[in-house]
Amino acid sequence: MSGKTRARRLPAELIFAITSDGGVQDTDNHSSLRARLCAELIRDTCTNGLTKAQKCYIILYYRDGLTMQQIAHKLGVNKSTVSRTVAAARRKIEKCAEHLAALR
Repeated sequence: MSGKTRARRLPAELIFAITSDGGVQDTDNHSSLRARLCAELIRDTCTNGLTKAQKCYIILYYRDGLTMQQIAHKLGVNKSTVSRTVAAARRKIEKCAEHLAALR
C-alpha cells in the first residue's frame, strides 16, 4: 500500500468512546445522558469484551494512527496478525454499536 491512505472504518464516535474518559458534552441533557451511556457501553465492550492484544492494537491503530505494519514492527509480530486482530476487535465493537442502534 505504498503512498495510499485507507479510511479507518470505525466512526469517530466509537473511536472517541474507546480512547476517551467519557467526558461527552451536550447541551441537551437527555441526548447527553444517552451519549454517555452509549460511550460507556462501548467502552465496557472494549474493556471486558476484547483481548489484551485487541485493545492494544485498536488503540495504536485508531487513536495513535499507526499503520498495521508499524504496529507489527513495534510489537514484533506479523502484519497479518495485527490485521486479523484489529478486524476481530472491530467486529466486536461494531456488533455492540449495532445493538445500541437497535435500542434507539
